[in-house]
Amino acid sequence: MLFKNYVNPKAPDDYFAKLNEIMNTYDMWSYNGMFKKNKIAVDKLLNFETQVHFDATAKKGKFPLILYCSGWFSRSPDNTLLAEFLASHGYVVATIPQLGTGSTIFDFKINKERVMTQVLDLQFALETILRMKNLDSKRVGSMGFSVGGIVSLWLSQRDKRVKAIVGLDASYIFDDSAQLAKENVLVKRQGFPILTFYRGHEKQRSNVNLNLIKSLNWANRLVVGMPKATHGEFSDEPYLLSQMNFEPWPRLELNSHDEALSSHYLTIKLAKLFFDGLFLNQMELKELGVKIAAESQKERLVYEQYLEMD
Repeated sequence: MLFKNYVNPKAPDDYFAKLNEIMNTYDMWSYNGMFKKNKIAVDKLLNFETQVHFDATAKKGKFPLILYCSGWFSRSPDNTLLAEFLASHGYVVATIPQLGTGSTIFDFKINKERVMTQVLDLQFALETILRMKNLDSKRVGSMGFSVGGIVSLWLSQRDKRVKAIVGLDASYIFDDSAQLAKENVLVKRQGFPILTFYRGHEKQRSNVNLNLIKSLNWANRLVVGMPKATHGEFSDEPYLLSQMNFEPWPRLELNSHDEALSSHYLTIKLAKLFFDGLFLNQMELKELGVKIAAESQKERLVYEQYLEMD
């Protein structure tokens, strides 16, 4: 499948054609920004051959579902490599576009109403996609990048079918967003598993605040700090820029190519390890924590663990 199929989805109902056109405009705005409006690089990206097979035949059996929540005002598929990697290892990965509170004009101010709109849209999508016969409704997880991390957290509060979440430099650990995130964290889901990654680059870590995640003492929280990572490295930006051989890297200039890719690959590896332990291997959280701690230590990451009622 070519990358352009991510950006230009074809809905079976013509009713959605106008919406798809609007979403394409916003997604292309994001990709043009990534490549500094370099038309050659953007065209190369759109025609990039991914590892995905379009309209692939479904395998027999029931598979775990991972709902992905993109960063705020970001392109819809902003973690394609992570999604493709999980899909190649027995997961169904699904996401939806950010529509905001309007029907034709997108207003992405970060406030309770607008973030909750995305949560409700995702919950509706969950209800719809679980009609597929090859999905296991007892093995549903969610992961979110940036403000998408708050969306994942709130979704898990509203819908008990979500059994675990991963926060990819999630905004619930930022000083300026933690209070917003806290507003809809009201349900104490005892033992609920949460894996949180956070950036540690010296020029971006000043507003990282783990107080909210530490306060959720009803949950099992595994926290991984990436000492050299910047915010964008928790999205697919490093991977896409490297595949296009595009230099310099906008927004990633704080790290070398290898450092940015290393942080992204480690995030993917540990996210898969987390979901595998819960959904494929039925591991206890303490045992899973030991594995993630060992991997973190090997890669010189910062690992903390706060188990239920610790």
